[in-house]
Amino acid sequence: MKLSIIIPTFNERGNIVTLVKEISNALKGVKHEIIFADDSADDTTNLIMEIAQQYQHIKLSHRKGQRGLASAVLHAIPMSKAEYIAIMDADLQHPPSVLPKLLSAIEGGADLSVASRYCTNGSDAGLSGPARRIISKMTRLTAYLVVPSSRSTSDPLSGFFIYRRSRVGSANINPVGFKILLELLAKSEFRRVIDIGFKFDRRTEENSKAGILEAWNYLRLLWRLRSSK
Repeated sequence: MKLSIIIPTFNERGNIVTLVKEISNALKGVKHEIIFADDSADDTTNLIMEIAQQYQHIKLSHRKGQRGLASAVLHAIPMSKAEYIAIMDADLQHPPSVLPKLLSAIEGGADLSVASRYCTNGSDAGLSGPARRIISKMTRLTAYLVVPSSRSTSDPLSGFFIYRRSRVGSANINPVGFKILLELLAKSEFRRVIDIGFKFDRRTEENSKAGILEAWNYLRLLWRLRSSK
């Protein structure tokens, strides 16, 4: 097994079939597994179970009555088998076609490859309006101030990346909210980080999960990372 792809889901039924097809097309010839880290309260869970019965490389990690993208990912990782771990969203704003480029960077010697909205060939067009773009840039700047190791990438708050499992090792990863990459950057030993530019597209199905709660969780995470240092 070369690559384990962890995909957190919360009520994403409309995207699952398309996502699985696009990942399969992007990774032809690459032995991989897809693990859905699911906290859904709708029919998403049943759909994933149906697909998993048809394809052995698809797995389900389901939690009842719990929420949190990063904690769902952390719960699913023990099910994975590969040395290379990919994290991506289920909403199709993270194009599966970028996976081969991220994987190539890891195979070329990187410890972490980040799909970035802010490097060459990157775009944050999927953010809804100027206000969201300003907020995104402000949160990126605060990450740089609080977590110096986050400066190794142009997009430390990206939710789309691949890393070497061995570089995380026994690090005490206990993330809050959505921003698992920031905590990995703060606590892991990534010697070489490569950014791969990608276009952050608009959502086609379901609704965004971002809101006041996630803004609060981000501030909590920054405070905790600052205190730990």
